[in-house]
Amino acid sequence: MIWICNVCGYRHEGPEPPESCPLCGVAASEFEPEAGGAEESAEAAAASPVIGAAAPPVEGDRRKAVAALTYGLYVITAHAGADNGQTANTCFQITSEPLRLALGINKKNYTHELITRSGMAGITVLSEDNIELARNFGYSSGRDRDKFAGLSASRSGAGILYPDGALASVETRVLSATDAGTHTLFLCEVTEAWYGGRGEPMTYAWFLTRKRG
Repeated sequence: MIWICNVCGYRHEGPEPPESCPLCGVAASEFEPEAGGAEESAEAAAASPVIGAAAPPVEGDRRKAVAALTYGLYVITAHAGADNGQTANTCFQITSEPLRLALGINKKNYTHELITRSGMAGITVLSEDNIELARNFGYSSGRDRDKFAGLSASRSGAGILYPDGALASVETRVLSATDAGTHTLFLCEVTEAWYGGRGEPMTYAWFLTRKRG
């Protein structure tokens, strides 16, 4: 017998519907038997999508699938005897109670060194009006130039500099660091935050279409 999911159209073959739809997750009650299911032709059944029956994925598919994930774009700053910042796209909320975030920073970066030494990290949330900030804090190392030179910036009570004019700023304390190969994933607790509310949040995909402008 063929069972049809009323929500997404997934087809299941068997004497009973599945406990839940493997595509959209609804319960068995959302399945109905297909009209004439017992008499369905072998040709039609062969044409139905079957989970797990696709060709084995190739490396190119994996990369394209991962590239479809969405990201924001941020400036991550730190202070440990010196100031530095970098553009990064790996920053996301983990929990709301307590309020914790995760940051992914390349181990070779100067910002990584300062975060590790200080145990603190600042996050500046960029808007679409802040494309010049994204360019300024990317493409080069703070070991070679002062990225805050000529910029309007504000220093927090903890000593971290934040570029002015962004959508929001969040100050965090590092709780733990996980080795992720080329990067470290820092689990951070929010200690302070300031919301400017200027414009729409910048996404990495939006930035890529304009980074050469």
